Amino acid sequence: MLEEFLHYLWQYKMYNNIPLKTQCGLNIEVINTGEPNANAGPDFFNAKIKIGETLWAGNVEVHTYASDWTEHNHQKDKAYDNVILHVVEYDDVKIARTNGQDIPVLKISYPPSLFSEYLQLKNSQHWLGCADKLKEVNSFEISLWLQRILVERLEHKIIDIQRILKKTTQNWDETFYRLLFRSFGFGVNGDPFELLAQSLPLNILLKYSDCRQLVEALLFGQAGFLVEAKEDGYINNLVRDYEFLKNKHNLHPIENHLWKFLRLRPSNFPTIRLAQLSSLLIKLKGVFGLLINEPDIKVVEEIMEVGVSEYWQHHYTIQKKSAKRNKNLGANSKNLIIINTIVPYLFAYGKMGGDDGYVQKALDWLSMIKPEKNALLEKWEEQEILANNAGDSQALIYLSNNYCKLKKCLRCRIGHKVLAIKNNE
Repeated sequence: MLEEFLHYLWQYKMYNNIPLKTQCGLNIEVINTGEPNANAGPDFFNAKIKIGETLWAGNVEVHTYASDWTEHNHQKDKAYDNVILHVVEYDDVKIARTNGQDIPVLKISYPPSLFSEYLQLKNSQHWLGCADKLKEVNSFEISLWLQRILVERLEHKIIDIQRILKKTTQNWDETFYRLLFRSFGFGVNGDPFELLAQSLPLNILLKYSDCRQLVEALLFGQAGFLVEAKEDGYINNLVRDYEFLKNKHNLHPIENHLWKFLRLRPSNFPTIRLAQLSSLLIKLKGVFGLLINEPDIKVVEEIMEVGVSEYWQHHYTIQKKSAKRNKNLGANSKNLIIINTIVPYLFAYGKMGGDDGYVQKALDWLSMIKPEKNALLEKWEEQEILANNAGDSQALIYLSNNYCKLKKCLRCRIGHKVLAIKNNE
């Protein structure tokens, strides 16, 4: 914990050593603290520091105790030979490079009140460590940080998209197809929907995209819902068609037990979501550019205005009849698919293809969609931090799960501002 704090002090020059001097008495002028390194090797890369009369360019290592250098065997590792300054709190032993040459040491000091504030943030039992300090932070600073967090969230999504691209040999259409399937699982059934897409390649489905009955036969059959003939005429037809197509294309259905129905509202049953997905796939016919190349998000929402076939208007599950309902894909569901699938895909397509137009469109669309509503966002509202659009709500959710919950206050601009205020008191 202390070393993390020392890293932070060095990066933001929040130490109170005036003037800076090495332990040998040479003056230090920090021109550039260097870039933080999250991987193996020295803690900061490409620092620029003037020590005495010499300007050095190299790396910086930070430890609580100077003896941590030998504890970590850096004296035997040539990767640390280009360290130009060793920053420590306790200078308890001399350290050197692999050739025996001494390394300049800066013994850092800091205000005790700053460390106390840091401990309060880290040890707070409140879900938001800075809750009692948040009002001291300028709303403009918070807004800027949320914008950056939103981009970080979308950049993180690129990792998932790259994973699927690798599996599909860089086929962007097949990748979008799998992402779209997963989105229809709405979290709970995301995994089986993705497995379903993997088991039924896009090029096979497209052969039959003009016929609803064949599309539904493929989807419900591959999902494992057509395990045997039923008394119902429509389902019997699906079973018959699926058996033919399964043998023709050598298809293997996924396990039926993977699907979750428990505690779901009937309108969110995977059977209903499959029926809605069938309608959307028939409408798109594999031309996913209709969704990502359309400049107007309202048109995209209209394209996604789909319902279910006649059979599913009278059913939530196979054979069990219910009162007739249209069961259209709701506005909230459409927004979630745009937010969690179409926008990240747009962003990744633009980033990886070097087209800033797609990147900007992704961000613009999020600013046009209403913010999500959940218990977590209600907690932010209690702190007078409001989400004005889906971009804000996505940023706040990501901030909560990836910073606040993990107490990464030193990596958060809000936490940094809280400590900076304390440091300037």
